[in-house]
Amino acid sequence: MAKRSNFFTDSDSWFNRGLSRLFDILLLGVITTALCIPVITIGAAITANMDIMLRIALKKEDKIIKGYFQAFGKNFLKSTLIWLVYLVVGILVGGAAAITLGGFLSMDSTVRVIMAILSIIMVILYGFSFSYVFALQSRYENNIFTTMLNSLLIGISNFPQSAVMLGLTAGLTALGYFFTGLIPLFVVIEFSIVTYISGKLIVPVLAKLGDKEAAGEEIPEEEEPAAEAETEEQSGKQKKKNKKEK
Repeated sequence: MAKRSNFFTDSDSWFNRGLSRLFDILLLGVITTALCIPVITIGAAITANMDIMLRIALKKEDKIIKGYFQAFGKNFLKSTLIWLVYLVVGILVGGAAAITLGGFLSMDSTVRVIMAILSIIMVILYGFSFSYVFALQSRYENNIFTTMLNSLLIGISNFPQSAVMLGLTAGLTALGYFFTGLIPLFVVIEFSIVTYISGKLIVPVLAKLGDKEAAGEEIPEEEEPAAEAETEEQSGKQKKKNKKEK
């Protein structure tokens, strides 16, 4: 008679696997939050976080902590430059929106509507692009401009996923505004649960764009045609030699 597995003590049960996965995700959130404190490292920290979350979504993760810091170091320069660009643009977009809201009542009704629409569009486009840019940086080798442009185009062309990711982040930001004492908790949730959900949403988008791994295809190891050709040539010479000996 087969032994019945225990729901709580069996390490292979879905309950314990789920707890282990939740622990990994929350740990990534804590590490990312800590590495964001110097501010200048925010880009590299988010990129490393997205790298591991995408691997988790693809079921390709190996060593969570080691993989995180490898991705952090590998992407540090480009991610930092991307972050600085988005920081400046974010300040400009946020400043423009604040100025618009500040002078909202003093504007003509038509101007108010136009300015409000433009401000909303700028904030949404910024948020859409930000949602993808570090995920793209974590997976593909492109120059910074190409990565940022692709993130914007992908964000616009995949509106449902982009809206969900931006909505989750906006919701946590709103909660932080009303419950300022819980901001550290909300930041950890953003870099853990929300980023995990984002990874799940981004994988199908990458699959549509031709990412074979995201589409679930097996990627064969790179062959070495030059070495193979050399081997075949040597084999041919050996056959000729054997014929002469006969």
